[in-house]
Amino acid sequence: MSSKIDHLKKIPLFASLTDENLDEVSQIASEKTYRKNQVIFDQGDTGNSLIVIKSGLVKISLVDSNNHEFIIKTFSQNDFFGEMSLLDSGPRCATATAVEETRVLIIFRDDFVRLIQKSPSVAMNMLTELAERLRTTTDNISNLTFYDAYGKVARCLLDLAHKIGQEDEKGRVLHLTLSRQELANMAGLSRETFTRILKEFQIRGCLEVKGKKIQIRDEKVLRREILI
Repeated sequence: MSSKIDHLKKIPLFASLTDENLDEVSQIASEKTYRKNQVIFDQGDTGNSLIVIKSGLVKISLVDSNNHEFIIKTFSQNDFFGEMSLLDSGPRCATATAVEETRVLIIFRDDFVRLIQKSPSVAMNMLTELAERLRTTTDNISNLTFYDAYGKVARCLLDLAHKIGQEDEKGRVLHLTLSRQELANMAGLSRETFTRILKEFQIRGCLEVKGKKIQIRDEKVLRREILI
């Protein structure tokens, strides 16, 4: 139980809770592991739970009528998702899939409602997070609407670098489990266009690509691509 509490302390949603409240959360949170490429929930499924990531990576995506995937967002360790279903019990608005083996904590709606009745600060934390995610959604729409292909690739790489990248002596490095197609889907581009621009960024010396390792050597060059 203590390992759950230690992990919950790292989640912004629960940051203001007392140890007593955290213990209550740990008792209503069930653990589950998803294998790589396993669907956690599908778009349209009835929503009844909040999911907190202990380890791993999850993509949130939509698929159009031509079966083209668009990745809206990725979530990694200490992130949470599925919170909208706790508010309205409506259907899931997108599909969540484990990109790699992923361990999660699941909190169901009825238990969560009882929790916020005891600890209103959890509801306030959730509203703050929802506001931040709305800003992110607006940024994503801006990305799709205003950026050219170079800006879309640069934005995709920078977002991932600051979310799951690690610092080393050369800058930030990404050890990706996402495929090239998934990266292209995040940027809203074809795989061919994404790969071509990735190569051009390499030629310009702002990044280095070795398999699924991407070393960002000059963030300033990439940032210039997303100025609008």
